[in-house]
Amino acid sequence: METTAMDGTRAYRKSVGVLGANFEQSPAYRELVPLRIPAGWTIGWNNLHRDKRIEDGDFGGSSVFYASNRNQRFFLDVEFRPEHDPEGRFYLSVEYLPWPRDARGRRLKEAPVAPDASIQLMHRAEIATYAELIEQLETWIARCTVWTVEGN
Repeated sequence: METTAMDGTRAYRKSVGVLGANFEQSPAYRELVPLRIPAGWTIGWNNLHRDKRIEDGDFGGSSVFYASNRNQRFFLDVEFRPEHDPEGRFYLSVEYLPWPRDARGRRLKEAPVAPDASIQLMHRAEIATYAELIEQLETWIARCTVWTVEGN
């Protein structure tokens, strides 16, 4: 079935049945900011909507976006502070969780990935505009997709 994607390009999708047939019409989906996110990322939450405006004080809840790439061991968090303040700023944090090691220094690849006290802040940025946030977020997602911090 041919449809038109949100950016105006043609898209093809199979019918997903009654339960998912109208997801494109849901405000929770339709109002999301389009982001380029490569394979390997898990989005914990995304409150970056097209219709929200900083100047209107629309950003509440300190964390507005959270993503993780467990294979690369990166975590990205975007906060907005102070909440609902038209003068507020976005704060992007990029964190890395070092690999646990055995007695010989080899990676324990089967160990669960759970952020703990060993997590390292790799980058932090204060961002004033929505457009700059989206640009920075996409840049850091792309960079962390291929960035190898530690050797074997």
